[in-house]
Amino acid sequence: MRTLFVEDNPRKREQLVAFYEAEFGQDTTLQATALISGLRLAREFAPGLIVLDMTLPNYSAEDSKGAPTELLPFAGKEFVMRINRMGFQTRIIIVSMFETFGMAPRLITLSSLDEELRTRYPRIYMRAVHYNPSQVDWKVAIKETRAGLEA
Repeated sequence: MRTLFVEDNPRKREQLVAFYEAEFGQDTTLQATALISGLRLAREFAPGLIVLDMTLPNYSAEDSKGAPTELLPFAGKEFVMRINRMGFQTRIIIVSMFETFGMAPRLITLSSLDEELRTRYPRIYMRAVHYNPSQVDWKVAIKETRAGLEA
């Protein structure tokens, strides 16, 4: 299976990919650092699984040609909507270090975002996982979710 990681934080991306490849070495992994570059790779390779950060820049440093890149707190939500429109078979896991997104009055929790995406995109969206590098919960959640795709 092809698995696409869309994560702008280099350290977090490295840890996610290293863990995933150790557990699922038979899978091919792809990596993107922004909303647009992630969508391009998804369209080109139609991965079976996408591991996605919620807060991303619109463009990667390479694509922005030196212009400052702004983090979009709901980029992952936009990504899920666009992937749904593409219509190919994939599944999506959101992995975020944050438990809240946006600013009042549009502040939203990871759990309420998870519920919203499950309801709106049941064909492709699987779950949200809170990432804390000092804990193992995120590893267990990703491993169980990926293993469930084979069942």
